[in-house]
Amino acid sequence: MKCLVIGAGNAGRPVARILNYIGNSIILTDRKKIEEFPQKVQNTLKLMENEGLNLFLGYDNDYDFGDIDAVYISPTVPENSSIRKVVTEKNLEILSNEYISGLINDILELDIIGITGTLGKTSTTHIVSEIFKQAGYKVWTCSSRMGNLLSEVIIEGIVNGLHKENQVAVLELPHGTSRLMSNVTLKVGLITNIYPDHLDEFDYSMEKYVERKLFITESSEILVSGIQCKDHIEQFRNDAIYYCPKNEFCKVHGSLENNILEIDYNIPEMNIEGSFSTPFKLMGYYFDNSIGAAAAALSYGLDENSIKKGLTQFKGIAGHMEYIGNYKDREVHFDAAFVPEGLINTLESFNNKNIVVLIDNPDSTNPRDKVKVGEVVGKYAKVIICSGYNETTKKFDVNAANDVINGAVKSDAIKFAVEDMIIAGELSIKYSDPGDTILHVGPGAITNYEDLKFKMMSGIELGCKKYE
Repeated sequence: MKCLVIGAGNAGRPVARILNYIGNSIILTDRKKIEEFPQKVQNTLKLMENEGLNLFLGYDNDYDFGDIDAVYISPTVPENSSIRKVVTEKNLEILSNEYISGLINDILELDIIGITGTLGKTSTTHIVSEIFKQAGYKVWTCSSRMGNLLSEVIIEGIVNGLHKENQVAVLELPHGTSRLMSNVTLKVGLITNIYPDHLDEFDYSMEKYVERKLFITESSEILVSGIQCKDHIEQFRNDAIYYCPKNEFCKVHGSLENNILEIDYNIPEMNIEGSFSTPFKLMGYYFDNSIGAAAAALSYGLDENSIKKGLTQFKGIAGHMEYIGNYKDREVHFDAAFVPEGLINTLESFNNKNIVVLIDNPDSTNPRDKVKVGEVVGKYAKVIICSGYNETTKKFDVNAANDVINGAVKSDAIKFAVEDMIIAGELSIKYSDPGDTILHVGPGAITNYEDLKFKMMSGIELGCKKYE
């Protein structure tokens, strides 16, 4: 089949690549010239061209559809665009996201553990992966640690044969990726929680956002969920396995005391009941996410020993409650929290300490409630230093930093809006005292991890020398 994929953006590229992988003749078209795309996207497009796709980029006139059998139209292509009108006039077959998802489902013959939600997807994905590895499985792990656009990372894995080399796939599934994964059967689906985020992509409708997240209720053979999602899920399924900290209403619950994690479970659907404990030294949200990972593993059928080994061996992931070290008697931590609920969870972990909070621009590619971020941080911080530099878009926006600072107006914290994380790091030493904790939060820890961490630590090291 000869297919035309209209739009070489984040939606079109994965579709074009998977259609090409299964043997179709693909033309990928976009009004942008290749040099108008970010360098990383240019590299991907050139790789796709080497794989046999035909690129038709930077055209001035609409494509001649004479020999095309089917068309995929990226969702960003305007409804009133001339190219959509031509497709309609010629009565060409339009390939839907559901159709593409069905193709992916046919390719992925291994068991899939899919993980979605607003907060905790990445760490839960890696905890589940570690548990399965300790159980002796070959595991294909796919999370935002491998790339920000998960749909593209998953298709990359398929093209490279990872679905054939492994026995189980543990896939993080953010809302954008769910378009291409909605019809993929999940052996176990796990949803961590649902909080307001990315609402600009859903006409600022929480209802539409929740609807997108709940694709997992239909695609999962076994559904595991954080208790926070119960009211959303009950109208669709009555067999979900809920998990939470100690709570009589959850089928899997956990407690943490003196660095010992205890898991208790009673899952009638699986005909299993029991409890076990294991050493656990991680902080913050790793506790809740470890309970969820244990629930998914138990639901799949793994034994207690494998789960205990996995939880013990898991040491955390970069950019998520990451301990950096001690600088001038200040403990430095690096975290990616930026949604208010996630910030609370992170900050509560340090609530008995004086915290100097460094924040990178919370917007990333999506506008967020920066005033609310400032309000939340202001309740915990001794010092707030916010960088206006957007680590995702590489643009400086002083208004973003000022919005965060204005949100903390009622806080007694010392507050700074600064140019970048180098300056923020330096000031964190100047305005802290021995025994304080320096904590980074913000989306840059995910979208620009290496560069952001380098800048922050360069500033901190400079501050250590400058304020000796």
